[in-house]
Amino acid sequence: MVSVSVASDPPLRDARVSAAARAVDVVVRWGSDCVLAAVELSPPRPLFVGEEEGCDVVLPAEIVGASRVPVLLARWDGDVRAVVPKGARVVFDGEGKPMTPARAVARGLADPSRVYRDAAEVPLGPGRTIAVRLGPFTIEITGSEAAPRAPRAPVLSRRLGLSHLASVLLHLLVFVAVASRFQPIVDDDFDGITDDEKYFIQQMLRRADEKEMEGLYAEEIAGFESRARRRQRRDRAEMDLEAAWMRSLQAAGERWSAEEFARAREGEPADARDTGLIGLLYERPPQPAPTVAPVAYDDRSSSKATQTQARGGAMALSGRLPPEVVRRIIRQNFGRFRLCYENGLRNNPNLQGRVSVRFVIGADGAVSNVGNGGSDMPDGGVVACIVRAFNGLSFPQPEGGIVTVVYPLMFSPGG
Repeated sequence: MVSVSVASDPPLRDARVSAAARAVDVVVRWGSDCVLAAVELSPPRPLFVGEEEGCDVVLPAEIVGASRVPVLLARWDGDVRAVVPKGARVVFDGEGKPMTPARAVARGLADPSRVYRDAAEVPLGPGRTIAVRLGPFTIEITGSEAAPRAPRAPVLSRRLGLSHLASVLLHLLVFVAVASRFQPIVDDDFDGITDDEKYFIQQMLRRADEKEMEGLYAEEIAGFESRARRRQRRDRAEMDLEAAWMRSLQAAGERWSAEEFARAREGEPADARDTGLIGLLYERPPQPAPTVAPVAYDDRSSSKATQTQARGGAMALSGRLPPEVVRRIIRQNFGRFRLCYENGLRNNPNLQGRVSVRFVIGADGAVSNVGNGGSDMPDGGVVACIVRAFNGLSFPQPEGGIVTVVYPLMFSPGG
């Protein structure tokens, strides 16, 4: 026979214990925090759960498997055993994984029940804890020694005992004499409660408990749903704000790109005269771009609008790409940079300075490694916005590798 041991199970040991428990504590839990019942049995006696009348703890029959299920047996010879019914799981002393009654019997941790079919019995000794799990309910059975009795007072002397006895008899005679003068109180309206009425009352109490638990769950679920709706509204508002910002940025970029392209077209004759056919190195729209009026920044704190000014400075370029091409493409995207600067003017109408951007043009013409190349603009948010705007630029593919560029931009409120 091959023996297979599982690391998560408790170690094998004899199911029988040296001494039976003289007191048993039984705690019934719903989940991990809700305690439904706590029973102390000293001396131990049988304990049953279910819906049938006479059960110590009322649990649904569809969960425990029957209307009356035993979880503790106390025999006449002092043997105390915890019962693991069919369909339950058991954990020994809080160690290992829950196991079925059949597995517990196979591992020698329990004995097959001789009274209940497909159940297991676990001898319960002092200090041992058996946890029986029935669906969402957990029944913890802990054995212990009986509480020591309080020491009795020393035996009184014979004379003192006789005097006390005479005093008790005298008081008893006085009480009987006084009570004989009164008529007995008889309640003719009380006829007792029948078994059907008791069962009806128990059912009503159980339904009231169920409704109370349903109300608690409903309040908790309503709280979760309310928090989820608030979180969704907050996320939606943030997404709408971001989308509106991107739309305004795109619209402003298109307007200012058209403006810069129109200005670049005016300077094409001088560029062609000085550097040759530079216009053939980049794409141009087939139709001349319309002339767009300069964009004005409206400062809410003043009564008149001012025009912002943005111009490029001396560019430092390392690589095989004509500087005029780089400068022209950057000028066409001045709209993006000017929007960042005008947003800074909302906080400081006198904001001005230089923003120097360092970036690398890859072999495919894409921009990478964008960073601050030594700016003196006092607003760090404007500098970061302009640096991020360079990530979206695209240049012709350079010859012979990458191109490193440091491009300064000068901004002023204008007049």
